[in-house]
Amino acid sequence: MKLSKIIENVDCTVYGDKDIDILELYDNSKEVKANGLFFAIDGTKVDGKDFAFEAAKNGAIAVVSSSKIEGLSCTNIVCSDVRVAMSLFACNFYNNPSKDMFVVGVTGTNGKTTTTFMLESIFKTAGKKVAVVGTNGIFINGIKVGGNLTTPDPIYMQKIMSKMRADGVEVVCMEVSAHALYLQKLRGVMTDVALFTNLTQDHLDFFLDMENYGAAKALFFTPQMAKYAVINYDDDFGRRLAGSCQIPALSYSKQLKNDGVVDIIAKGITHTNNVQEFDIVTPKGSLKVKLKLGGSFNVSNALGAISAGLLAGIDLQVINEGLSKLESVEGRYNTYDVNGVNVIVDYAHTPDGILNILSAAKEQTEGKVICVFGCGGNRDSAKRPIMGQIASTISDYVVITNDNPRFERPEDIAREIENGIESGTAYSIELDRAKAIKLAISLAKQGDSVVVAGKGAEPYMDMLGVKSPYSDQQVIENILSELKK
Repeated sequence: MKLSKIIENVDCTVYGDKDIDILELYDNSKEVKANGLFFAIDGTKVDGKDFAFEAAKNGAIAVVSSSKIEGLSCTNIVCSDVRVAMSLFACNFYNNPSKDMFVVGVTGTNGKTTTTFMLESIFKTAGKKVAVVGTNGIFINGIKVGGNLTTPDPIYMQKIMSKMRADGVEVVCMEVSAHALYLQKLRGVMTDVALFTNLTQDHLDFFLDMENYGAAKALFFTPQMAKYAVINYDDDFGRRLAGSCQIPALSYSKQLKNDGVVDIIAKGITHTNNVQEFDIVTPKGSLKVKLKLGGSFNVSNALGAISAGLLAGIDLQVINEGLSKLESVEGRYNTYDVNGVNVIVDYAHTPDGILNILSAAKEQTEGKVICVFGCGGNRDSAKRPIMGQIASTISDYVVITNDNPRFERPEDIAREIENGIESGTAYSIELDRAKAIKLAISLAKQGDSVVVAGKGAEPYMDMLGVKSPYSDQQVIENILSELKK
C-alpha cells in the first residue's frame, strides 16, 4: 500500500517520499524486512529513535518517530504520539476491518473472559459468525488461531481483524484491558458496544493508584471510542461512570430491586449446584433465565451480556437461549469431582476475584473450603497480603504456592501473602504448584471444596523469562487418572 494512503487523515509531517510502497508494518526493529514501515516507540527507559537506524539497515523504507531523526536514510514520518499513529496507520493499512463487523468490547478488572464467551454463545444462537479475542486466545468461528495478550497490539489486532472479515465474521467479542486503552491500542476501532464489568484493585504497579486505573477504563466510554455503553451499576466506579458517560448507556444490577433506577435487573436469584435461575426485567420485557455457570458474579456477567445483546437488536428469547447453551468457560469456575471433593479451577488473581470465587465455593459447600493460590511476580505487590487476608478469612485452610513469579523470588512473594493471613488460620507454603494442589486435595474429605485460583486455563509457569509448560487442569486430570488405576 502507498504510504500516502496509510497516513491518510492522520496528523503528521513527512520528510521524504510519500509515494513509496509499504509491504508490512513493524514495531520491532529486528523483525523489519524490505519495504517495511517501522514505528520507533519511546519507552520509559529507551528512546524509540535508537532503533530507527537498525530498522533502516534491515530494510525499512520509512520510520515513524516523535521527532525528526537526522541522518536517516529513509523516509521519516513525524507524529506527536507514535502509539496513536501506529494504531491509526495499522487501521488504514488493513482497510479498517472493524467497520464491517459489530464489535463488543468488554472492560473491567474481572469477568471479561466469561462475558465475551457468553456473548459468543448469544450471537451464535442468533445465527451470526463470531470471533472472540481475549485472555484465553483468539477464536474465529470457534477455532483458536492464536493470541497471548488480553488485547493484542495494534498491528496484529488489525491484521487478525482483517482475517476475521475475510472469514465472514459478523461479530467480534473482545476483551479490552486498561493497559490497551492507556496505550491507545484501540484507536481507529469504533466499538459498537463498550461494556463495563467492575473496577477493583489490580495493576497498581503500572497505574500507581485506583484513580489512574479507573481513568484508563473511562477512556473507552467516549464518542471517539464507542457508540453505546453497558455499565454495571452495582460497582462503585460503575455508578460514577454511568453519571459521566458521554455516550448512550444501559445499566444493569443484581442488587437493586426498584425498577427505574437501572435498565436491566435480576430478581429472585436461586442457586442449585452450579445452576442459577433468576428473573430479569428489561426494557424489552421480562423472563426467567437459567444459567449453567456457578458463582453469583456470573449473574452480573450474564446481565452485561444480556444488555449488549439487546443493544445489538437480538430478541430477548434468543439471548436467553444463547446463555442457557453455555455450560463452561475454560479456566473459569471449572469443577472436578475428585472422590467426592469438589475441586474448582479459576483464573481469580485479584482481591475481588478471590473473594468472589471463595464466597461462591463457601455458599455451595457443606464441608470445608481449602484454597490454593499464589501471586504473580513483578506485578502489583500491594494486593498480596490483601489476598492472603481474604483467603484466610473465608477458607478453612490455605496453601500458598507459586503463580508466575517471573523475575522475583517465589519465597519472597509467598512471605508477602503470608503477612496477610489471619491469626488462627491453618495454612502452609508449598511452592511446587502441582504438589500444592495434591496437598490440598489430600487434606480434603467428601463434601469439601478445593479452590485452585490464579491461573485458570494458562498453559505455562512464567519464571526467570522462561514460560515452562504447566496446567492446573492437567494436574487435576492426572490425579483423576491415578485414582482410576
